[in-house]
Amino acid sequence: MAYQADNTLITNREMLGDLLAKPFVALFNALTAMAERDSRLLRLRALAEMSEEELAAKGTTRREETARIMGGRFI
Repeated sequence: MAYQADNTLITNREMLGDLLAKPFVALFNALTAMAERDSRLLRLRALAEMSEEELAAKGTTRREETARIMGGRFI
């Protein structure tokens, strides 16, 4: 057993589990960060915040705008 930074005991099994999980956690965090920086995701978030009235004023629908953002897919 060893002590963590907060002076609590941690078993060898917990230490090994934490050590083995670190690369996967880092990969997940990197992929999440990449996805959040994607311009399509940012445009889809902006679309989600628009009301149906705003879309109608632009002469489009949510489905058409989603298809445009995603490159013609989802029609």
